[in-house]
Amino acid sequence: MNGGASVGYVMTHYPRNAQTFISGEIDSVGAAGVGVATFAMNRPDRGELANPGAAERAAKTVYLKDRPLAAFGDALAIALRHPLGMGRIVGAAIASGGGSPRRTIRRLAHLVQAARVARTARARGVGHLHAHFGLAPATIAWFASRMMSLDGAPVGFSFTIHGFHDFADPAETRLDLKAQAAAVVVCVSDFTRGQLFLNSDPAVWPRAHVVRCGIDLAAWRFAAPARGTATPTIVAIGRLSAEKGFAILIEAVAQLRDVRLRLVGDGPERAALMALVERLGLADRVTFVGELPPEQVRAELRGADIFCLPSFSEGLPVSIMEAMAAGVPVVTTWIAGIPELAQDGVTALTVPPARADALADALRRLADDPALGVRLATAARARVEQLHDQAANGRAMADLLRSLGA
Repeated sequence: MNGGASVGYVMTHYPRNAQTFISGEIDSVGAAGVGVATFAMNRPDRGELANPGAAERAAKTVYLKDRPLAAFGDALAIALRHPLGMGRIVGAAIASGGGSPRRTIRRLAHLVQAARVARTARARGVGHLHAHFGLAPATIAWFASRMMSLDGAPVGFSFTIHGFHDFADPAETRLDLKAQAAAVVVCVSDFTRGQLFLNSDPAVWPRAHVVRCGIDLAAWRFAAPARGTATPTIVAIGRLSAEKGFAILIEAVAQLRDVRLRLVGDGPERAALMALVERLGLADRVTFVGELPPEQVRAELRGADIFCLPSFSEGLPVSIMEAMAAGVPVVTTWIAGIPELAQDGVTALTVPPARADALADALRRLADDPALGVRLATAARARVEQLHDQAANGRAMADLLRSLGA
């Protein structure tokens, strides 16, 4: 990360296996001619650093929790230089906590991290800040842009909102305040844009722009589905958390004969899901694979007959894009932003959420009708190429950032 960067990306983790779409966007924005500096709250773990290119990304990233005393020093330096301005920012941070002591402490911690971003970004020529996710990263970018602007030249910020976690707790996220302060709010789907409208004043709605997540299509070679196997393998990829609905998928598998399920991912629901598998007597048919790096995710999809994501709440999952790009027929739920890509009977089979019986019927239908899988997978690949080409979407993001001063 050298001098002359024109946009600073702020994230919780970077690089991260579960967020390769962010790495892809950063690469595409850079390839489109916008210099990028990267800031992350947390370092990747050792396993993630072993992935190709990860160490190089980490070496160029400022990790905001690494040097807390230096961050406090940055905050103090800004306060000494601009006492009134910094006082107003501190006041805004406290007010955004809504009177909750725990939330207010988090806001002040984010303010200190924002000071680290502000001073480093200013030294490296950053003219605009962009955050991924509406929680802590957007808070940090918001405060940091205000600190940078104290020196005279305004520095704006924007942020991308994705799905469930950006909307689950409005008091924590405070999208109303951030959308009012941001130059632009990027939404990964039309549904996400609608959720922003629900949580913000109509005066800021024109600032919402849909820029969809993209995937590297060259890395996802399309292979038409096989013409049927004796024991179909269902692959599900995602965080093992409540909103993904994996318990419903396990119940659906219990209603089917001669299918196997591989769950790729990790998260807080792992123990509960494993207990459910044992209770239903499915230990020989359900495998918990854990979180995998990108190349191993591709290998899992190459071995899949069906991809399934039974979510209760989403923005628009990248895992569905990847399965469709690889040629794996998809079964998913008709909620949130998913139907923008997964059109029932056209590019996927979609069912109501929380309906194990409907999910089992759709999985059985695909397992019994290989020709249907081929038709859906072929149309799905074309849809992904149309909407989720990483290079094209990166160029659109770069154009937007340039229009904001990056």
